[in-house]
Amino acid sequence: MSRPDNTRYLRAAEAARRDRLVVAALDALRRLDAAGEQITVTAVVRASGTSRAFIYRIPELVAEIQQLRARQAGTGQRLPVRQRAGDASNHARIRHLTETNRELRAENQRLRDQNAALLGRLREHTAVHPATDQGAEA
Repeated sequence: MSRPDNTRYLRAAEAARRDRLVVAALDALRRLDAAGEQITVTAVVRASGTSRAFIYRIPELVAEIQQLRARQAGTGQRLPVRQRAGDASNHARIRHLTETNRELRAENQRLRDQNAALLGRLREHTAVHPATDQGAEA
């Protein structure tokens, strides 16, 4: 008795499993990037339920991981995309910080002037009313 050839069914099932795992890994990559997590093969394996061997067998996944890692390393940021500041936000922040710095410098100068005036008054007072030497009672 000969057995029926089920090879094509096994191949189709394996291809479907591979596709599901690729989708799971890509979804995990998107979630990790959106959450600002560090992108590594280990993180993708943990988040997707795949294996390291599987990830390394799929060149598209390895390329995507490398691309996201390079982008993270280049920006020095690991914040989620929606939390990263845009140019307009950065410019507004710089303007605000510059104005705050200017105000603080002016306040510091006002306090320096006030200290100088108080020191002058103190010196004037001590010149008019010299301190008596209380330790010299003869």
